[in-house]
Amino acid sequence: MPKDASAGEIAFGAVLPHEPLMRSAALLVLLPLALSCGGDEPEPDLSGSTGDDELREIVLDRAPRDSTDADLFGVSRPTVRFVLQQLELIAETDSAKGLYLRVGNFGGAWGRVADLQAGLAAIREAGKPVHCHFDATDNAGYALLAASCDRISMTPGGVLDLVGVSVSGFYARELLERIGARADILHVGRYKGAGDTLTRDDMPPEARESLGALREDLQAQLVGALAARASQTEAAIEPELVFAHGVFTSNDARSFGLVDDVGFDDEGREHARQAAATDKVRELTLRPPRRDIELSDIVSALSGQQETDDTQGDRVALVYLSGNIMDGSTPRPGDAVSGPFVDALRDFARDDEVKAIVLRVNSPGGSALASDRMWHAVRRAAAHKPVIASIGDVAASGGYYIACGADAVYAHPASIVGSIGVVGGKVSFGELADDLGVNAVTLRSGPHSDWSTPLRPFDEVQRAAVQGLLRSTYWRFVRRVAVSREMEQSAVHEVAQGRVMSGARGHAAGLVDELGGLDDAIARAVQEGGLEVAADAMPEVEVWPKPQGVLESLTAAMGGESASARWQALLRELGPVGDAATHMPLLLDNDPALVSLPYVLQVR
Repeated sequence: MPKDASAGEIAFGAVLPHEPLMRSAALLVLLPLALSCGGDEPEPDLSGSTGDDELREIVLDRAPRDSTDADLFGVSRPTVRFVLQQLELIAETDSAKGLYLRVGNFGGAWGRVADLQAGLAAIREAGKPVHCHFDATDNAGYALLAASCDRISMTPGGVLDLVGVSVSGFYARELLERIGARADILHVGRYKGAGDTLTRDDMPPEARESLGALREDLQAQLVGALAARASQTEAAIEPELVFAHGVFTSNDARSFGLVDDVGFDDEGREHARQAAATDKVRELTLRPPRRDIELSDIVSALSGQQETDDTQGDRVALVYLSGNIMDGSTPRPGDAVSGPFVDALRDFARDDEVKAIVLRVNSPGGSALASDRMWHAVRRAAAHKPVIASIGDVAASGGYYIACGADAVYAHPASIVGSIGVVGGKVSFGELADDLGVNAVTLRSGPHSDWSTPLRPFDEVQRAAVQGLLRSTYWRFVRRVAVSREMEQSAVHEVAQGRVMSGARGHAAGLVDELGGLDDAIARAVQEGGLEVAADAMPEVEVWPKPQGVLESLTAAMGGESASARWQALLRELGPVGDAATHMPLLLDNDPALVSLPYVLQVR
């Protein structure tokens, strides 16, 4: 089996059309899309003004993304950093008199919400009104509005899904039994139950304890936003009554004091315009501008030619680490692959003009081997220049493994951190093969040469060997954290064992240095890197990976990436069920040890 292959990839590959035919068909279908779509994320309007006093308008129909990957078929959302830059410009530009913000559902993007709250707070601190509107939003979306807006309006037919935070796990033992499969998953760490997804039908006590604490901390963030709303509006908002009510209609939301007005978006915009005392409203374009694409551009993209980054001069490198952590040498959309990451860190460490590195992490973990390689690259870079880690929604297990190698770790109180533990094993399909009439014959050179076969479970000797490997990997993980955090191994073990926790608890446990967001991490990097930045200017930042344009996204969709990667890109568009499915290849892969979030979760 190739290094980057997995059982999941083989299964998907068996039902896919012939590769060249698929590329040709994809080109014919998607070429019109390429000719009409935008390219890379636009640079922020550094002038900040058209010259006239105006109200700025921003539309976030869902949470901004926390990586440079484009969405399926190259449809791009702005990054958190790009939105924060626009908010900073509004706060600092004299002609920008206020903000009208429209939002949609934000799902479980609690870390990104905290980043945006800081950006909106700067506008209000500048004495400029922030008016907000939504058609439909959820817990995280409303937490952003309640803590950040001077006025909130809601569409008459809208829905407010303000029901309190829930954390759901997915368990599939019965499904495996029905198809004749058996999961043989081992773990080290009392709370490290990633195998529970495949070996249980319910949530074990350890998971209930760990996830219960996480839910309480996220709920506290939501209750705090309601308290801020109540304090500002002098409304008698009782959180218990709010969450007991459930989903709100517009009239119910107004009667509970959750919104100031019920009206359409144009009516909300008019209120915001009057509050800003200006006649002009300008909606900021957060999507890439349309541009003409020549046939030569498509040919270059398909041939693998990439544009070079022309960023020059003293600067900060902003390195994104997002998605499942995989070992390999080829980039995979939506995943963090060790080879390209290590190469990038080494290049930035050698570049004298890169004065500091910010590592933005949003990953549930993955391969233990890849995580260790990437941790080493972070430590080596930190020996040459400041490296600051910023945790978005989640840096669990392998994600935290890599982040802890930085000189300082920033996280929001509602970020998910920890999960210092190891899981490994396999899923055997012997019974399914028998039912299908498949008879496998294996020629062995030793009693355990077929230990990884999916045709039978481990025997006692093999299970003991795998458990020993996992214990070795676990204690290596603990040592890495202890060295990076300058903690005793016993202290790390005490808070480890696979336990998932919020950023607030991680800070109290010594796993996080500062409670703050991406802007705070960049500011720290600028300071420690000794960059000279004018008071009214933004620091020069080089982003890695380079933001994908539509051509690069089409290239990845048509070829050059594994069938599994393309399939996972589709699954990520399908919500929590798709999220669960993207997690499965980690457990089905041939990597013997994983440092991955111990649950397939939906947090909302």
